[in-house]
Amino acid sequence: MTYFYKTITHSPSETAKKCMFFVQDVGWFKCKPSYVVDRRFFYAYQMKFVVSGSGYVQGKDRKYKLKPNDLFLLNLNEEHCYHADPDDPWELLWVRFGGMQAADYYAMLGCQEQPVLQVRNTNAVHSMFRELFHMFRTRPVGLEVSASAYITRILSELLVTKMERDAVLSPNVSPDYPKEIREAIDYIENHYQLPIKLEEVADAVHLSQYYFSRIFKRSTGYSVLEYLIKYRLTRSKELLASSKLPTGEIAQRVGFCSQSYFTKMFKTHEGMTPRDYRLYVQ
Repeated sequence: MTYFYKTITHSPSETAKKCMFFVQDVGWFKCKPSYVVDRRFFYAYQMKFVVSGSGYVQGKDRKYKLKPNDLFLLNLNEEHCYHADPDDPWELLWVRFGGMQAADYYAMLGCQEQPVLQVRNTNAVHSMFRELFHMFRTRPVGLEVSASAYITRILSELLVTKMERDAVLSPNVSPDYPKEIREAIDYIENHYQLPIKLEEVADAVHLSQYYFSRIFKRSTGYSVLEYLIKYRLTRSKELLASSKLPTGEIAQRVGFCSQSYFTKMFKTHEGMTPRDYRLYVQ
């Protein structure tokens, strides 16, 4: 059996650190049966893709066994431990990276509790890890931008896969929201003109506020308030584009408590005022 450990290091530019996901190093390991990592406080995040073989990762409360095409994502600033299966040592492709959104993806994926992840299109993700490794060997023009794009695609694939796995499958095997979340969305979209509160929506679907908040965020990617605001803004944009109604009346129709709050939320989320949006679309 041939074992190898290939690591390619990189010193990211200040532009990459400010604007995108940036790579510290990439690697391709064919691990010995004795391969073990047990450490604490090592900068940034790390994703590893299991090419072949198997191994184990220690989560918060349990140890997970990984097989080919599984991934794990670690916050290296926290204590972490993983090792190859001595009877079937793994082959890994990996990237250590950082970026302003890294912590957000880590949290949305729930990796602090469960670091092991799967993807729908394993061949595509495997290819992206291989391409990342190849890019840092050949260092083409636009290396850091391309690397950031690959990391974004991998993380996005992981997140969509997680959201689909968290959802209940419909009879025709299409991913859909759990029944309570679908009912909550319907309730919000039917009552968005009113001053809706979290407890009201939770009561409507007969769940506790705490549990409902968790599964709504996990299923949709939004908090209840975020979803409500986004839906109100969507309805307001339709009215701005299709009518001559004053912005104050539009604010009232879509459920905002005042024109000033409507303008503030619109500018925060859309990057322009309602008036500017109307000029833009008409």
